[in-house]
Amino acid sequence: MSGTEKAKPDFRLKSHPILPIEERTEVSFTFNGKSIKAYEGEVITSALFANGIRVFGHHARDNGAQGIFCANGQCSQCLVLVDGIPVKGCMTSVREGMKVESVEGIPSLPETDSVPGFKEIPQLETEVLVIGGGPAGINAAIELGRIGVDVLLVDDKKELGGKLTLQTHTFFGSREDCYAGVRGIKIAEILEEELEKYPSVKVMLETSAVGAFYDKKVGLVRGDDYYLVKPKVALVACGAREKSLAFEGCDLPGVYGAGAFQTLLNRDLVKPTEKLFIVGGGNVGLIAGYHAIQAGIKVVGLVEAMPKCGGYKVHLDKLKRLGVPVMTSHTVVKAHGTEQLEGISIARLDKDFKPIAGTEKYYEVDTLLIAVGLTPVNELYDKLNEFGIETLRQH
Repeated sequence: MSGTEKAKPDFRLKSHPILPIEERTEVSFTFNGKSIKAYEGEVITSALFANGIRVFGHHARDNGAQGIFCANGQCSQCLVLVDGIPVKGCMTSVREGMKVESVEGIPSLPETDSVPGFKEIPQLETEVLVIGGGPAGINAAIELGRIGVDVLLVDDKKELGGKLTLQTHTFFGSREDCYAGVRGIKIAEILEEELEKYPSVKVMLETSAVGAFYDKKVGLVRGDDYYLVKPKVALVACGAREKSLAFEGCDLPGVYGAGAFQTLLNRDLVKPTEKLFIVGGGNVGLIAGYHAIQAGIKVVGLVEAMPKCGGYKVHLDKLKRLGVPVMTSHTVVKAHGTEQLEGISIARLDKDFKPIAGTEKYYEVDTLLIAVGLTPVNELYDKLNEFGIETLRQH
């Protein structure tokens, strides 16, 4: 490289105390005409983050910059165009030569000379359809498999395990019941190996359950293929989505959920930030802070609106020992920046959770993690009930 040539940004992890960094096959695609290097099987958003790209487009209403929020397919913050078709970047894998463009305003769909005809839809039947391949769904399928029940387990990701695949810390509780002392990433492997013992359980990955119908069938989409499955019982284990907070600048790229951060860092081995701030002192926020420090990221601080953090003391103590300022009865009141997050302002709260004037403090950060609780992903469950499909809900 010549002295005048500028090095391309590289935000990939080079080492990690827990996670192995393995060699992977490179592929190339373009984003807004610029050549981007990625790894085979990597999702678009992670590849863009690894190359220093945080803004994926601008909103049609106010031209506001758009980045990620959930990185889990639950929102549309990461919408991009792939070969002219709008897709969620966090759910779409890169492939050699693909053309990715940012969404600027309302996208125009590509012209087509003909409408493809209908093709026959495969019809499936099963005793139990388990929707969701996280720990709840896997354990349900294991228990049903042990007694020989015919099970179809579907999940929209490329691997089973759900949020376990993002957890590098060891778990608490009973060794027999929940693998205490074992890291979450290993628990996911253990459960998948156990599931493979039962031939009555079939698994469809990268498959989304998209609808329930009056004839008591459930629609499934995998890639370009569509299926209808008729279960005797549907067991819904879709997990939860992260809640957000409303404050000035809360939609800036750089403000996103703690789960999205763990996805980028622990699943996709991308270092998405240099200076991180966290709002929320529950276990999710505390653990995300520790994961950041493991990867060499500076955690500038953490605020919690309540007078005390609600997460386990052991997680809180880890952050404090590592020098992270933890401020209770505080919250974020503003995110600063134009196209991306550049800093935040926090303030102390009174007994009615109102910001106290004159207590504001400014911190220069490039990422703000929102870790303020979860809400169930229950829309499909409600529709299954509406159409008379017998359901169970796994917690």
